[in-house]
Amino acid sequence: MISVILPVYNAGHYVKDSIASILQQTERNIELIVVNDGSTDNSEEIILSFNDERIRYVKHETNKGVAAAFNEGLKIAKGDYITFHGADDLSLPNRFERLLAEFCCEQIGYVHSDMLLITEHNSPFSYWQAANISPNDIYSFFLNVGTPFNNGTILFRREAVEHIYFDESIKVGSDTDFILKVAKEKWRSSHVPEPLYIYRRHQANITKNRSYEELARHIRLNIQDEDLMSLNEVNEKGEENNLLTAKLIAGLALSRRWMKQEGFSLFHEAIPLVKTERDRHFFEGMKGLVENNYRHAVHHFQQITDRNHIEENYLGEAFLHMKNYNTAYEHFIKALQLSPNYHTPVKNLKIIGILKGYNIIDKHVDHFR
Repeated sequence: MISVILPVYNAGHYVKDSIASILQQTERNIELIVVNDGSTDNSEEIILSFNDERIRYVKHETNKGVAAAFNEGLKIAKGDYITFHGADDLSLPNRFERLLAEFCCEQIGYVHSDMLLITEHNSPFSYWQAANISPNDIYSFFLNVGTPFNNGTILFRREAVEHIYFDESIKVGSDTDFILKVAKEKWRSSHVPEPLYIYRRHQANITKNRSYEELARHIRLNIQDEDLMSLNEVNEKGEENNLLTAKLIAGLALSRRWMKQEGFSLFHEAIPLVKTERDRHFFEGMKGLVENNYRHAVHHFQQITDRNHIEENYLGEAFLHMKNYNTAYEHFIKALQLSPNYHTPVKNLKIIGILKGYNIIDKHVDHFR
């Protein structure tokens, strides 16, 4: 059985269609846990208008927030699989059937899909594609990009989320924080490259209206030293000063996004960890990347004569920023020769290829351009 947890807060305009899309699934063995999180509109009236024994209704007298509503659902869920659904979003009729079919082995803890974005007036406007990510690379993806999946699309195996709850202190990003907790258990994922979930974006759920503190809180909670030391490329380094490397890699990743404050803070924390001349050159090289001073970065990385795979990769990134693609390519290949399972230079080779010419095998869209 699948437990679908649906928080509702003043979603009267959309919740009827959302509930209907769940109840009309081709996979009938579900329970729909609707948590009315203190709605003051007609949401309750709409919810209670459904006469289906698969619905379990929970009501909060006051608004506690989506994380609290998810947790309420988790505590009472009876299903072998669990998913979280937005009250203004829709599921395609065979979504659960398609996702269930991907649980082909015990190592798969969650399955996810692509999603189509629509406006509040049901107008499609964007497509979000996801991909499979190795459990060892999810934290790096989180630092460099953000949420590793289309979070609303995920169906979890019950064992993968056992005793894991949403952090109710996080106003934005509690779902990403939750997924990182699951990912730390090293469950593998499976991806369905179809828009099985339709996400409705409207003014009430656009995060750009949130404060910086709200947006950054879940990041700060996940860049503690023990988190940073889980970076796969740091674990492969096999040297003593790995925390220095971890802080600089994470600091660079965050500074490339909108979180320069957190990125610079990690660089500041790294200063006391600089112990040797090699450390100093690596610090200055990474600092050059953060400051967009790529010649400075190249100079300091090149002062390290016996570069390891990490130093080769970031020297390559400096040349990549300078659009010296051939030299960048040579350093990424060298990094992989030193450490064949190091994923970051593989990602950078992909970037070079995309910048030079991007081709998609799926040509269906060409007929409609």
